[in-house]
Amino acid sequence: MERLHGPVSGLLESAEPPAAATRVARIHTVTGAGLVLGSTQSLETADQIRAAAAGTEILRRRSGGGAVLLLPGGQMWVDFFVPASDPLWSDDVAHAAQWVGELWSAAVEPFVTEPISVHSGRLVADQWGRLVCFAGSGPGEVFASGRKIVGVSQRRTRSRVRIQTTARLRREAADHVLDELELLDVTAADRETGRAVMASRCGSVPAAEADLTEALLGALEAQARDNR
Repeated sequence: MERLHGPVSGLLESAEPPAAATRVARIHTVTGAGLVLGSTQSLETADQIRAAAAGTEILRRRSGGGAVLLLPGGQMWVDFFVPASDPLWSDDVAHAAQWVGELWSAAVEPFVTEPISVHSGRLVADQWGRLVCFAGSGPGEVFASGRKIVGVSQRRTRSRVRIQTTARLRREAADHVLDELELLDVTAADRETGRAVMASRCGSVPAAEADLTEALLGALEAQARDNR
């Protein structure tokens, strides 16, 4: 288990484990706001003026999916590195993330009262799901009463897969809460419609980052014991 702290840009481009490394889990704690676009989204997808006013970095990751807003204390971001020689490796993209979904499901269960499910099929995304990660359904993603609470994306090479995961944490109610749609280049009407869609599809885990980290570490240890 590795832990990194810093701005989103520094964490997103942090060096990967050595090629000879076995599986690695890396927890990232962000110190500033960053809107991370998927690999197929152009930088023009974001509204640069709004992002600058909100003090938010605009970046692109190398894995697919829609935009994800990362905020200090707003999520738990964990990447899993699995080499092709590992028993957890699978050539099937959907199956490759299933163990991650089950791991996260066990970690969030103590905090969530709603029924938890893990998406086991292929990506399901309409225009909103393609625009914002948490509005779609992808392999290994975790839902509470049908609302996504953990997003998952993958970057695959011949030698390793990097499974990027983000569990959204519940934030205190405020007059205005920054979200992805606030920072994307969409019309005011689409922003309003999109927020209604997001409200129906997105959930959060009512836990502090430190408490959820402890729960995830416990789930990792239990999974390791089961795989012996």
